[in-house]
Amino acid sequence: MRCLRVLAMALIVTACASPSNGVEIVTNGETPTAFSPPTTSTKAKPKPIVALPAPTGSIGDIKRRNLFNEAVRLTSSIVSPTLIEPRFDSAGLTGVVMLYKEGLLDDSPGGTGKLLDSVIRDYGYVTGVRAEREPSGDASTTEILQNTVLIFKDDASASAAAEAGFRLREEQDPDRRSRAQTEVIPGFADAKAFTRRIGEGSALFAYTTAFLQKGPLVIRISVGQRPETESVDIIARYLRRQLTALEDFTPTPLDQLSSLSPPFDPDGSLLKLATDTTEFGPSGSGGVFDAQGALLFESDIQSWSEVYRKTGVDRLVLASDGELTRAADTEKATVLLAKIRPGFLARKGYEPTGAPSTVPSAECLQYTSVVPSDDPLQRCLFARGRYVTWVEGTRSVIGQRAQDRWNRLG
Repeated sequence: MRCLRVLAMALIVTACASPSNGVEIVTNGETPTAFSPPTTSTKAKPKPIVALPAPTGSIGDIKRRNLFNEAVRLTSSIVSPTLIEPRFDSAGLTGVVMLYKEGLLDDSPGGTGKLLDSVIRDYGYVTGVRAEREPSGDASTTEILQNTVLIFKDDASASAAAEAGFRLREEQDPDRRSRAQTEVIPGFADAKAFTRRIGEGSALFAYTTAFLQKGPLVIRISVGQRPETESVDIIARYLRRQLTALEDFTPTPLDQLSSLSPPFDPDGSLLKLATDTTEFGPSGSGGVFDAQGALLFESDIQSWSEVYRKTGVDRLVLASDGELTRAADTEKATVLLAKIRPGFLARKGYEPTGAPSTVPSAECLQYTSVVPSDDPLQRCLFARGRYVTWVEGTRSVIGQRAQDRWNRLG
């Protein structure tokens, strides 16, 4: 379930807002969790050489927590790559990312994301969400399917930003030869699409990308390492599905963003069931998601959507040390726990270990480090009431953390 990942265990906390608006979290890279969340680079911003549309102006000073909240709202309307192409069923390195700050577009296929990131705020960029998947079972594959939806302050800004992204196809890689050709997406005459090839021979990387504006929104679909004809077909199917999903989404007016509360936990009570902190991070930690947003974090979204329906899952809380899922009632939570258990116990790199005395009903795993540790990382899974949760911590603190989570759910 969501690869049973949380986004950071060992954290460096950096203040990005006043305490009342939360603090942002980044990882120090030492945690053995599935992946590290993207962080803002301190390097100088790259400057595009190609001519770009005239800037439309930034949105001004809005706290990152509010932009994070808007991204959480948007997750309910994001279509998972797995629903378009089932073989793209692995989260890869990033999975789902809340694009609420600088430096988070860097991971786009083909390398132009960093350039777009360097100029996008000149076009009234607000926030966005990226979901990407890779095929599982082949560690050597470089195939990728990525869906990004970006919010801008108005239609004109979105149009200019889409054009900027399209023009950046001509930007040359300083270290490798690159070539670009335009593409036509069937059924989407307004889509700005291209295929870009970088490198030569066995080091060739090819990807096809399309930008499509919808009011103040821009959809960006990218397919890496597939033939152009197949990529164009995937993009066309994806755009149809994503446009439909966005029909009921209306961005928060710019003058209301500064007071935007967490959309699915306005009073903060659900987050407090998992933690007292107000930390938040690019991969969703510190966020409370509805069922649709929660499913976006699932690799096997088809199977889990049925599980969610049968158990009445309506909220997912991502904390820095675990997850919390709310089912319809205690009975449904028991069913949900049974569904989660096999994937939890099969987690690679972990082995079963005993439950802490504080929560004897928990099922726990211990990280199998190559270098033996006197205080190894552990994870414990359990249910209480209508909630199913897992919590993570080193052996010296897991008992206290599990008990704290248990008490909060009482």
